[in-house]
Amino acid sequence: MAKRLSYVSAFYKNGQMLAEQYRIWSAYPDELKAQMEIVLVEDGDSSVTEHAEDVPRPDGLPDLRIYRLLPVQGQPSPPWRQHGARNRGAYEAVGEWLFLTDMDHVLPADSLRALFALFDGAMPSDVFTFHRLDAPHLTPTLNERGELKRHCNSFAMRRDHYWLVGGYDEDAVGYGTDSYFRRRLWDKSTERHLAGVPIIRYPRDVIPDASTHAPGVDPRELRNRGRRSSETRQRIEHKFLTRQPVKVLSLAWERVL
Repeated sequence: MAKRLSYVSAFYKNGQMLAEQYRIWSAYPDELKAQMEIVLVEDGDSSVTEHAEDVPRPDGLPDLRIYRLLPVQGQPSPPWRQHGARNRGAYEAVGEWLFLTDMDHVLPADSLRALFALFDGAMPSDVFTFHRLDAPHLTPTLNERGELKRHCNSFAMRRDHYWLVGGYDEDAVGYGTDSYFRRRLWDKSTERHLAGVPIIRYPRDVIPDASTHAPGVDPRELRNRGRRSSETRQRIEHKFLTRQPVKVLSLAWERVL
């Protein structure tokens, strides 16, 4: 059966959170699992010893593939390689649609079912966004004005539209911003915000490794990263404003599952 949806997410030291995702994915009804696949791409930090394929997998998961970005030999791995991970996942995906999100965000079965129901009537440039609830009590995430806050990095869109937009610019690897992709995305897309179709965020006080953090990093190193980030921002901003081609699929990789 052809897949309607590829669920794409990056992995970086998120073993406990991935186990929770496995629990949720394996509990999806069979008719939903038959229409989807999971594509995970590991960041590929050379210092990491915990890998996605080592997390125990329960029975009943949807179709699952795991890839890993490879470190550059002889060089320290830059942080924030999720841009390359998303591009690799989108390229390897076989679904007509992509759902892209971070590892600490969960797509409940009811939201997945609602999303499938919207696909048939969607226009090619439609991009679906979602409002967000916080685990464990499913309290709405609100902005400073008390309004429902969507997750700016979770989208559902056609796979061919992702590549029409251009994917994430891998020149920004090591900087960590997604804003340039979003600016190009909304220039070419129609947002369809689904206020009644939530995703669920897991904070670190619920699952300690739900999202990426770097305890114990020397503050001087953080300042050095900030300076490098400022230089990168100027370079990427110039590239964006002058409409230079986006750099994609530039990172070496391997399939591990």
